[in-house]
Amino acid sequence: MIEEHARVIAVQNGQLLLEAQTKASCSACAVKQGCGTSVISKWVGRKFTRFQAPNTVNARVGDEVVVGLAEEAMLKGSVLVYLLPLLAMIGFALLADSLIAADTASRELMVLIAAVAGFSLMLVISRLLLSTGSNSSKLTPVVLRKNIA
Repeated sequence: MIEEHARVIAVQNGQLLLEAQTKASCSACAVKQGCGTSVISKWVGRKFTRFQAPNTVNARVGDEVVVGLAEEAMLKGSVLVYLLPLLAMIGFALLADSLIAADTASRELMVLIAAVAGFSLMLVISRLLLSTGSNSSKLTPVVLRKNIA
């Protein structure tokens, strides 16, 4: 299980609205001084992600909690959000490239439009798959414990 610390910013109807700081792995990298990603992350500053989770530990506003997400959920979510739209984009572009005659005037534009359409369509399908009842409960983070300092 992947664990992350988050702060409770609201409690409503048995659900916690949590805020977790988005972390870059730049602080642990050996080449952080010469890396462009490190420079950009310092320039952009701190970012926070907000999400909801069931209140199973009787947390209150201001509490820090430890939230967990199953590795399997992270892997499935990553495939749905990143890999499938990319594969659909490539597939639609290849399909359009094979169906459109080589001497067509705006062939490249049509292939590009097909690629964008494939990417967009798969993003919509991925969101629908992620929001369905059986999938959303598996992909929802759970509050493991309160962090007592």
